[in-house]
Amino acid sequence: MIEPEIAFGELEDCMEVAESYIKFLIKYCLENLQDDIEYFANRKGKEGHKDYLVGLCGEKAYKRLTYTEGIKILLEHSSTGKVKFEREPFWGIDLDSEHERYLCEKVFDGPVIHYNYPKDIKAFYMRCNEDNKTVAAMDILVPKIGELVGGSQREERLDHLD
Repeated sequence: MIEPEIAFGELEDCMEVAESYIKFLIKYCLENLQDDIEYFANRKGKEGHKDYLVGLCGEKAYKRLTYTEGIKILLEHSSTGKVKFEREPFWGIDLDSEHERYLCEKVFDGPVIHYNYPKDIKAFYMRCNEDNKTVAAMDILVPKIGELVGGSQREERLDHLD
C-alpha cells in the first residue's frame, strides 16, 4: 500500500505522483529483477504475470473517475443485471473490493484513479471540496487487487480544521 503525502500539493499533484511512482517501481522491477519476476510467475502459477505488470506501467494514463461517476456506473450495471454484487452500492458507502475490482476489471479493463469521496466516510484532515459533500481524496484501483494506493489533499484551512 502506498499513501503519498505532498507538502503544498493539491489532489491532482497527489494523483500524478502516485501514478508515476507505481509506474517507476514496476519499470524498475521489470528492468532489474527479471529472475524474481519469473520465479514468482512460475512458483505461483501466474502465467501472464509479466504482461500484467507491463500493462500497469505503460505510457497510457490511468483512467480518472469521480466517486459519484463510479457509483452511477455500479448502480446502472447492477440495475440492468450486468452484475450482482454481494453488497449493493449506493452513494455514501465506502466501496468494497468487489466494487473496486469491477470498475477496473470489467468496466475499464485497467487501472482507475477514483477520487472525490464522500466526506462522511473519510478522515477530518482530508480537504473538503466546494460542494461540502466530498473531500479531495483518491484511491488507485488496479485489476486483480483492488485498492493499491490511497491518498488525499490535506485540509490546510484553519476554519475548516477548527
